[in-house]
Amino acid sequence: MLDFNVSGLIPKNMEKRGELVFSENLKEIEDIFNHRKIPENGLSNEKIRLFLRFLSMMDTDKDPKSIRIGEREARIVSSVHDELSYGFCHGVGRSGNLIDPQPKAPGASIMYSLTNKILESFLKTLGIDVYGISTPVSTGMSISLCLCAARKKYASNVVIYPYAAHKSPIKAVSFAGMKMRLVETVLDGDKVYVPVEEIESAVKKEIELGNNPCILSTLTFFPPRNSDDILEISKICEIYDIPHIVNGAYALQNNFYIEKLKKAFKYRIDAVVSSSDKNLLTPIGGGIIFSKNQDFLKEISHCYPGRASATPIVSTLVSLLSIGSKNYIELMKNQKSSKKLLDDLLYDLSKKTGNKLLDSESPIASCISVNSNPVEIAAKLYNLRVTGPRGVTKTDKFGNCYTGNYIYDYIVMNAAIGVKTEDVVNAVDKLEKIIL
Repeated sequence: MLDFNVSGLIPKNMEKRGELVFSENLKEIEDIFNHRKIPENGLSNEKIRLFLRFLSMMDTDKDPKSIRIGEREARIVSSVHDELSYGFCHGVGRSGNLIDPQPKAPGASIMYSLTNKILESFLKTLGIDVYGISTPVSTGMSISLCLCAARKKYASNVVIYPYAAHKSPIKAVSFAGMKMRLVETVLDGDKVYVPVEEIESAVKKEIELGNNPCILSTLTFFPPRNSDDILEISKICEIYDIPHIVNGAYALQNNFYIEKLKKAFKYRIDAVVSSSDKNLLTPIGGGIIFSKNQDFLKEISHCYPGRASATPIVSTLVSLLSIGSKNYIELMKNQKSSKKLLDDLLYDLSKKTGNKLLDSESPIASCISVNSNPVEIAAKLYNLRVTGPRGVTKTDKFGNCYTGNYIYDYIVMNAAIGVKTEDVVNAVDKLEKIIL
């Protein structure tokens, strides 16, 4: 595509040397176009910027001879707009389909298609052999898109939701115009979970009532709420031939969740929704949806109304190119080490203070019981500039995901991907100062 004629401007030996350097600098970018997969080693910021500018320069609003008389012509009032969207001012998609090429935006359309190809290669690197799309909306709205697709393709009208106290998926069901049937949690020691047999019973009852149910399960959540048994739920969905959407908001950063997904994908999972910011360290605003069923993914993209901002898609692409597969595996290892450190520190603190490190299967978050108001403790941590911890009282039925009183008041702390070791140490140190 690039054809620069520098012949005769400098001596031939210098010309060849310059062309060699130029080719070497462009090689990584060419590899992205040619192989369409996540690079093993991340690209530099300069090369990512160059890559994005190459593509954005292909959109019609960059054509100096373009005659633009439509109502949607990527006219912008400030260069800051251009910086925020990285030049993809026309956005992505068309009014009828999120992933359709946009005639006014050849560069943005290539960028989006490449992002999805690179995303799929990233998932394959993690051992998840699926189709995937990057979405311009966060987890809750991405779940809504999946539910709308289930309603359209399978006439689903009731969502069976094993109860998890998270407002986003609950609102997603309402936004999709569907009814919800909650399946209550039970308490087993410190852990809160939803029995699979109760989920199956809810499916049977809805079918008996003449409804077409689907299941929205939860893979990732704060302890003491356990992950849903998505393997058994997938078997149930296969037996009763009903859709299964999995909320796996931060499922891509730890092999504990990845292995659960790989096993469940052998049965019925129509789509998994993950967050780009929680897994790929992007700004908030984008989602990831993946599935074995390419047709269902297309149906999901058809449910998005109108064109979309390219900015969340660009953010996902930038992270994939910047991190690279090799570094992401290292980040996953560091996350696992950070979680062990958090558990060890909280266990030591529990012994000092007569509290308990709660039994939890979560590979991301840990809970410690406290003897005073946990909400006030969390507020004090916030005032000490510690962000993230949650304080939950034993009577908080929403926070506990449990309809009865829980055993303990407790604090939840996370050791998610990208956390710094010193932040884990300092957070627990400040907690100790508060509760001692």
